Amino acid sequence: MTNTLNLISSGLALVKIPKGTKAPVITEWNKLNNVITQPHESDLLNDSNVGLAHAYCTPFPTCAIDIDNLSDTRIWMQHNKIDLDTLLNASDAVSIFSGKSNSAKLIYRLPSRVGALKTKMIRNAEGKSMLEFRCASSDGLTVQDVIPPSIHPSGTQYQWGGKGSILDIPTIPKLLLDIWLSLLNPPPRQIQSTYVQPLESPREIARVQLALTFISADCDYETYRNVVWALMSTGWANATDLARNWCMTCMDRYREHGFELVVESYDPLREPRISLGTLFKLAKEGGFNA
Repeated sequence: MTNTLNLISSGLALVKIPKGTKAPVITEWNKLNNVITQPHESDLLNDSNVGLAHAYCTPFPTCAIDIDNLSDTRIWMQHNKIDLDTLLNASDAVSIFSGKSNSAKLIYRLPSRVGALKTKMIRNAEGKSMLEFRCASSDGLTVQDVIPPSIHPSGTQYQWGGKGSILDIPTIPKLLLDIWLSLLNPPPRQIQSTYVQPLESPREIARVQLALTFISADCDYETYRNVVWALMSTGWANATDLARNWCMTCMDRYREHGFELVVESYDPLREPRISLGTLFKLAKEGGFNA
């Protein structure tokens, strides 16, 4: 069993947490001078839960991909061209299992070039936390994740999972890192379009159907989402059917539940606004001229 002395000696920064709980109680625990980083301090963690203080680990910060809903996250990652099961079953994967069903947590090192990244939460269509990229708080202080052999508030014991070792944490895959960075640095906000949505008619429906043939459903998640939202923005009676039929042109990636999540997440008040103008722009990039 890996003890806290081994963890500290490998460069991990730890924080003391009362046994059977998930939150540190030490004042300003998230500041560097209050976490445990020296081997001679390992006895301070006896008979307590232990948290991994990501931002202060050396030589590079660690991070957690904290999955609160495996099924929804699997679909979300699939649309971002990432196979979640491949990550979980990788030969060097380091994961934590708390005993909570439909959840998982992967631990990675961040590259030296990016340093400690701010935490970013992804919510599902119901507004609940689905996935969280965890490392630092908005003000640059560390966040922490409880690690084995700590005791979960439910009474279960945290367990290490995966085929890798916490003493040899892998670097975060580039695709995951790119997604995280894009979430932290979204493209500049666009000036609200003056595009006027066309009224529903057989002619306009046919025009939209033609435009959709110039957009591949085997695309990145943002494009997929924007096409679905553009169709939902019309308010047309057959908007959902138009969206579903387009999505199903790539059956290898189509999942009904994932499609429903995207449809339900459409918000007409969200800025910047998504409209049919968005769809036609994407279609023109694919060669549409009508």
